[in-house]
Amino acid sequence: MKLNVKMLKDEYWYGGDTNIGFFTPLSKKSVYIADNTIVRSYGQSNTLWVSNKGRVIWSDKGFKTSFFLGNISCTSKKAEIKLYEAEDKTLKGAYKFATEHFMQPDGKHPNPIMFKIPQYCTWIQFEHNQTQDNILSYAKSILDNGMPAGELIIDDGWQTQFGEWDFDPNKFADANEMCNQLHEMGFKVILWICPFVSLKSKHYDYLVNNNLLVKDKDGNIAMRKWWNGIDAILDLSNPAAMTWFTDYTKKLITEFGVDGFKQDAGDAMYYQDDDITFGSVDANTQSKLWAESAIDFDYNELRACFQFGCRGVAQRLADKSHKWGILGLGALLPNTLTQGITGYAFSCPDMIGGGQMGDFINKDKNLLDLELFARYAEASCLMPMMQFSLDIWTINEELKNICLKCIDIHTQYADYILQLVKHASTTGEPIVRYMEYVFPNCGYGKIKSQFMLGDDIIVAPVLDKGHTTKMVYIPDGKWQYKDKIYSNEVAIIPAPIDELVYLTKVKE
Repeated sequence: MKLNVKMLKDEYWYGGDTNIGFFTPLSKKSVYIADNTIVRSYGQSNTLWVSNKGRVIWSDKGFKTSFFLGNISCTSKKAEIKLYEAEDKTLKGAYKFATEHFMQPDGKHPNPIMFKIPQYCTWIQFEHNQTQDNILSYAKSILDNGMPAGELIIDDGWQTQFGEWDFDPNKFADANEMCNQLHEMGFKVILWICPFVSLKSKHYDYLVNNNLLVKDKDGNIAMRKWWNGIDAILDLSNPAAMTWFTDYTKKLITEFGVDGFKQDAGDAMYYQDDDITFGSVDANTQSKLWAESAIDFDYNELRACFQFGCRGVAQRLADKSHKWGILGLGALLPNTLTQGITGYAFSCPDMIGGGQMGDFINKDKNLLDLELFARYAEASCLMPMMQFSLDIWTINEELKNICLKCIDIHTQYADYILQLVKHASTTGEPIVRYMEYVFPNCGYGKIKSQFMLGDDIIVAPVLDKGHTTKMVYIPDGKWQYKDKIYSNEVAIIPAPIDELVYLTKVKE
């Protein structure tokens, strides 16, 4: 099955995999191949491309798309691919057509606390050394430095084995007491979890005997290599496997008062289309089912899924490097914008400063790029969620104050963000929006160095090392930053290291 499309004059296309959103939008000058036949990019993916001319490309299954100097070629062995045209010939019109026809919103959204208060993930702070003492000390440090209690995500390493989701007694002398203390401090307790199952898990034989694990094409238990080793993987196309997983998580909620889960992995790349599964599903569908398993948790977080647009789950960007440029900070805006335009409105940027552990192992945190931490925090603080990990608030007073300032900005606009969250749950509209989405046909088609938070706030963080000004594209109307009004111009605005440039719409 094949679809060929000729690009129109001044047409830009948006979509693809969120983890490589920095390559988009695509124009007549672009040469680019996107392939989500099986998604092999960490992050969210959807079978959707939309253009600023109101055009939509959609398929019910993953497909390959080639952009070559104004020609678009889509091919698939799985399902038909079609081109549609919305009556409203704009990016917003195209996106609304997609939500109405292909990914209707489910009316759900994660708990408001996830949007109102910063989150704290213990990954970069402790890696796999998740212990009761470490976690309580980390929580105390947050409060002692004037930061508010929010979600506290206990990352990989708390459990006995993959697929054996019990607190490791060698690390947690009294996990129940720890959870109680965290709750008394005001935190919500979130646990990292994944669909992999270790051979060492006490449940492995049960899962094998009850046909709850994925098999390879030869009928053997599929052992798949991932970043933590080689393990078996749940077959969530089997309702009994889904029940086993949800029963285990409910047990953690009931016994320890756990509030929710960070559901990692679940990437389509760890499955094969020729796997033998209960539901005879392809690799992408297994990833979609992993996302489906999160939908009823009040507090949830995914980092990978397929074709799950306009559903009420939080979607964090894939781990970024502690770097400037498109491998690090430079990816935050374009990738979050791609999340929004492909249906994943409830977005969380990566951990402030980056989430790639290799950038931090055996490094003195005082010798890390403190300017980068500051700009990461500023770029995150007017996104739907913001998430800390390394305890950068303890490095020096200046960085601590920047953290507190960013939290204050996020708190100041929390009610506005929540309005956008509720709106997204029923309409599917992005919370973080391209300039082109809000101001069509104004020459903003390729702008991704700034974003709109809803329709009323232009957010323009500094993304380059050493820069103390920000070039901002300002549309018609009246837009205020500090005590100055801007309108219909490209302005160079001062942006010292402790300042985020953002302009609010002046109501007429």
